[in-house]
Amino acid sequence: MNSWGALWGCCGANEGASVDANGRPIKALGYGPGVSLDEEIEVQTRAPKVLGFPTFSSIPEQPLRGVPIREGGLWHLSSQDRFEPVNFSLYVNGFAFSNTDGLEVSVSLSPFSLVRNCRFQSGACAQLKSFKVSLLDHDPCCYFAVRSVSERDAEEERSEWVLGISHTILLIIDSLLPPFSVSCDPLPHVSLTQRRLVAGYLIHRDDAGTVSVLFCELHAHSGDSARFIFYENEACTNPIMDILISITSVCCDVVGINCSCFNVDHHFFAAQTPSERKLWLRALSNMKVKLQNRAPTPEPEELLHYRDAIREHIRAVEAALEPRISSDALLMLAPRKAMQTVGDGDLDPPSAEPMGDFDLPLVKNTLNL
Repeated sequence: MNSWGALWGCCGANEGASVDANGRPIKALGYGPGVSLDEEIEVQTRAPKVLGFPTFSSIPEQPLRGVPIREGGLWHLSSQDRFEPVNFSLYVNGFAFSNTDGLEVSVSLSPFSLVRNCRFQSGACAQLKSFKVSLLDHDPCCYFAVRSVSERDAEEERSEWVLGISHTILLIIDSLLPPFSVSCDPLPHVSLTQRRLVAGYLIHRDDAGTVSVLFCELHAHSGDSARFIFYENEACTNPIMDILISITSVCCDVVGINCSCFNVDHHFFAAQTPSERKLWLRALSNMKVKLQNRAPTPEPEELLHYRDAIREHIRAVEAALEPRISSDALLMLAPRKAMQTVGDGDLDPPSAEPMGDFDLPLVKNTLNL
């Protein structure tokens, strides 16, 4: 048997290298030359590359990083129907503002912070171009407004502030997630992943003060439910929690400018980008449609069709990704939370017959994406 290192070149598949039935080269896992394929599989199953999962603090009292990336004057709602001028500074992980009385406020944002345009129905504030920043778990919301001689100028300035704040939130999310592309292909030697439709890293809201980075995997439905499984990492050797998706499950987005958050029942998640959130929600929505129509459990050939459709959307998501800016997490590490299993709590592989060869040629899309 050839050594694993000989099967994969630095820039792609060499002539004679191993590829799957779709022509994709089989990549090395990086255990070094001289290790046979069987030994490689055994090592991968026995010892995942990373143990555990990171948990971060999401409290708003964390120090702001670096120097302001934008500064300017805004109006802050300090009491009912009353705005006062403040000096506002936007940082890479939050914002700060101070009023004429010397009061200073500093707020670090989290992956589940939201920014939205808003409007007051009456009073003096109704004439202002307003927006609010909410922290999901921490009240109250912070209301700000732009006042300008020209309504058009005020609208443009508000838009710049709102987009700047939403970009900061996405930077925080990006800094916490490892570099990994969403996948729809199961791991060949991990039986629990054989019904995978979509998998990737998401940020999970643990409670009001912490978030964790988990590897999440949506399975195709079986009977009257589907499973949303969470692992420590992409090796998928240690499942830690699952949610059963049924016809009564609530799967929806969270409303905000450039927001990448969504919720499944009582669980909140943040994807790397809004387009990736859309991919997860479409997959979940299509799953619910199949459950509502009592669609039969898909056979291996049908799973191939589903993945073919999903793969096209994954490519679109990857094409829209921007280069990573921060190499360090923009939130402080926190003690890891204990995860409680949701649903039936049965994380053993399905008892159905083996799924067969997943490298069969893909045929026409039958998943309504």
